Amino acid sequence: MLHFLSSKILQPKYLLVVVLAVYFFFGIQHLTQFVTADERYWVYERIPQYWDAVTEGEWKKTFINDKPGVSLALVSGIGLLFEPNPDRHFFESADRLLHYDVGKTESLLLAFRLPILIMNGLLLLLIFWLIGRLTTPWVALWSTLFMALSPILLGISQIVNPDSLLWSLCAVAIFSYLAFLKSGEKKFLWLTLAFTGLAILTKYVALMLLPFYLSLIIFRFLAAQDTQVPIPLSQQLRQDFRSWIIITIGSLTLLCFFLPALLSDTKYVAELLMTVNDKEQLGIVGGGLFSLFLIDVFALKSRVLLAIRRLCVRAVDTLRAVPLSFLILFAGLIVARNYFPDWSIFAQIPFDIKDLSDARYYTEIPNVFEAFVMEWNPLVFSLTPIVLIALVGLFLALLGKNIVSYTFLTYALFFFALLFTVLLIFSNVLSTPRYSIILYPLFAFFAALGVWHITEKILWPHTKLAATLIIFLGSLASLVAISPFYFNYTNFLLPKSALINDAWGYGGYEAAQYLNSLPDAERLTVWIDYYGVCEFFVGKCLNAYTFDQNVVRPDYYVLTRRGKIRYMSRADRWERLSGLTAYKYYDTPTPDWQLSIGGRPGNFIKVVRVK
Repeated sequence: MLHFLSSKILQPKYLLVVVLAVYFFFGIQHLTQFVTADERYWVYERIPQYWDAVTEGEWKKTFINDKPGVSLALVSGIGLLFEPNPDRHFFESADRLLHYDVGKTESLLLAFRLPILIMNGLLLLLIFWLIGRLTTPWVALWSTLFMALSPILLGISQIVNPDSLLWSLCAVAIFSYLAFLKSGEKKFLWLTLAFTGLAILTKYVALMLLPFYLSLIIFRFLAAQDTQVPIPLSQQLRQDFRSWIIITIGSLTLLCFFLPALLSDTKYVAELLMTVNDKEQLGIVGGGLFSLFLIDVFALKSRVLLAIRRLCVRAVDTLRAVPLSFLILFAGLIVARNYFPDWSIFAQIPFDIKDLSDARYYTEIPNVFEAFVMEWNPLVFSLTPIVLIALVGLFLALLGKNIVSYTFLTYALFFFALLFTVLLIFSNVLSTPRYSIILYPLFAFFAALGVWHITEKILWPHTKLAATLIIFLGSLASLVAISPFYFNYTNFLLPKSALINDAWGYGGYEAAQYLNSLPDAERLTVWIDYYGVCEFFVGKCLNAYTFDQNVVRPDYYVLTRRGKIRYMSRADRWERLSGLTAYKYYDTPTPDWQLSIGGRPGNFIKVVRVK
């Protein structure tokens, strides 16, 4: 019976249906019961502005943000069919009080969030198919399972933010290009072109895909055996480069087509360039290397690269240093955070500052080692334990002397992860799970390869089914443990006193429900230090720091960790101008109501009555 089920019914493509069903089941939960900080800009202003600009032909107004967030407007904009006037959901009165149509909050959020959740579900199907073409159906299933049931990826897929689509669009683009390199089929070329363009339309950081593709062409040339390609290697390199030109021109054409503001006014191009640090130096170095590449490929018939290739063949064993470095970094971080909690780098730099070298927190610029540690810290502690275990299997397989399956794929994606980390450091950005969201699908794929190598060594006909069940239950356990605050997931390997993510709006709905249960809730005035409460509260709400204290007097404060950072910087000013005394209540041991997100006391939201 088990043999019949495993051979006929319990196949990867059928099990994928179960995975996606679980993804949507958990994704629908709590979908409309929180509001994050930046969503109001996208829902009330940017997405409607984009579609108004398109329908009215005012192309300059299609520039809605410097991310640029256009793919989000294309997908989430479906919500305008059901909620055509989101800006009418609230108004701010002359006394700075916010008034929301609380009865429509959840329907408004559903209209703009559900399309994102559905789109990412469909893209998971496409990712499954692409990885199946690259590897095996089982690796494709496990990769998709790790992605679909990742608390971080599921959590970001519930939020109206460009990052909610960036991870899936980039994953499709990367795996499409790898499939093109493997097969040479034109359909993968067009898929890569389309999804690279859509990823760039989501966030300009996706522009790094273009140099990454070019580096893959060179790496494949340097690592390939003459017997692996039907034509001479130098000719293959020229063909690959022409395909790269098509992808580059095509994806940038898509960018201009859906963001015509770039063509209508050069200042928007200038704003794009302003986001690039040290662009002059990058242009000189990058342009120089690119020119040398072109000269060698088309004028010298790849003589320089062929010479480098001969050297690389002799140094192939040094590649084992890559997985070894990752293994040491992961293990070292886990040990350091648990047994050396006073390590100065973590004590002096909070996890949530924007700039890695922010002098307000750290007087010296972190060295390269410290910078890598800080950038990888949030990723390591937001991967589920089952993923980390599978990664160990992959690292050990790569360190072995035997040739493992899919080595090129693995090292290519390791290189992308390193390239992305260097980009963060170069841009002086301290990573959070949201900033490093592109990497989670790649580590899901790494984990799936780790499971593959483990199962290949076990001689039992139902090993892969058993592995699937273990992965499913392990992923489900992590999802349930943090439910419904998925995007705040932190694994148990990080001490409870430490954080890698803020509540970011979670808990506001629950705080509002407590306030709504109080007598005369409609008459109460509540001051909040962060977002996510007012949209659900039936009384009067205030989030301004300056207001007339003779006219408005809060009855309750709603306090959060993120709000504390903003408020405490100038607490004396706010007390003098508005009579705000929230600083007295942040550390109160007996709030009227409190919620600790993920069971971490530092990630709190509390309600206190103003005395």
